[in-house]
Amino acid sequence: MTVMNRIRYAQCWEDPKTLTEALQINSSDDVVSIGSAGDNSFALLLQQPRSLTIVDINPAQLYLIELKMRSLQTLDYDDFVAFVGARPCPRRGKHYALTRASLGDPARRYWDARPQAIQRGIIHCGKFEKYFARFRQFILPLVHSRKRVRELLTLSSLNQQPAFYDEVWNNRQWRWLFQIFFGRFLLGHLGRDPSCFDHVELKSVADELLQRIRRALGEVPISDNYFVEYILTGQYADLEKAHPYLRRSNFQPLKDAVGSVRLVEGSLRQYLETLKPSSVSKFNLSDIFEYMSPVSFESALDEIVRVSRHRARLAYWTLFLPRSVPEPLNDRIEDIEAQSQELFRHDRTFFYGSFHLWHCQSAPLSNGSPEIPLARALLFTGLETQRIS
Repeated sequence: MTVMNRIRYAQCWEDPKTLTEALQINSSDDVVSIGSAGDNSFALLLQQPRSLTIVDINPAQLYLIELKMRSLQTLDYDDFVAFVGARPCPRRGKHYALTRASLGDPARRYWDARPQAIQRGIIHCGKFEKYFARFRQFILPLVHSRKRVRELLTLSSLNQQPAFYDEVWNNRQWRWLFQIFFGRFLLGHLGRDPSCFDHVELKSVADELLQRIRRALGEVPISDNYFVEYILTGQYADLEKAHPYLRRSNFQPLKDAVGSVRLVEGSLRQYLETLKPSSVSKFNLSDIFEYMSPVSFESALDEIVRVSRHRARLAYWTLFLPRSVPEPLNDRIEDIEAQSQELFRHDRTFFYGSFHLWHCQSAPLSNGSPEIPLARALLFTGLETQRIS
């Protein structure tokens, strides 16, 4: 199985609160969002943009997003959260049977061939989520008991967390086993992909991550940190504190809105090349720049600037690879550094190295709505899917 037909991420691992506060989406916005697992695109959809296009080079990620969207449209709230895996469910096969008829042919074939992923719950089926499952099964019990994990997750005051981490959690076994399991080799082969480190020059990935987890467990409130909760327990005790798309209050707005979402299979640059200038006002780029060489990074930014409206907002995270505005684009892109740092200070994901919010200084749009072409589009009921070759 190649990387491009395997689900890497069944959930989004960037903080949607950071993203929505940075992009400040409104009803006049046309948004381009990297797909990943779709969760953060759903968070943006809740802000009611004029249009939302989800782009991913990996078709399996789009099949995952399509299944989430179709189950949102088909099921009621309780069945939806149970079907995707956020709550126990003995009837996932039945829920899938209700949903599959509305899937496009490629997505239907993909999920028909993966009944075990359906039965387990699709939010648990990604390579990254399985990596954390191994951590919970084989590593964490050697370090801390379930009681100790519960003690950490129920700390109610930020003032308690640094002492708990330093005096209770951060013992010798934790540091030693963390170095092994979250080192470059196992993280690359079991969690992400070895190619993710092609441009990374860090001497020790595990040392860097160990420093970052001290921040997550010691300096960011853990009471609503569903990222840490899932890593340590594999579940969400309170869905009202989980990702916005899993909350009951957001279910009906998403059910009403997902039919307008456009899915695009291809690279970000390939898609942007089909657009006219001044077509996009907001970009969620996840950590896409982490996988690019400096030349590819600058080339992608050239295309982003070309299609951006004046002062379009662009948000992205970095993991191990620092990225800044290339010198040739200094007069076209403004790094909103102070706001980026303040947003990142409260970010709940411990493993990222930084968060960035940029303004693209493109020419103002000369007329009303941008025209966004749909070359080679395949139209399914309520869902547009564009494949770019």
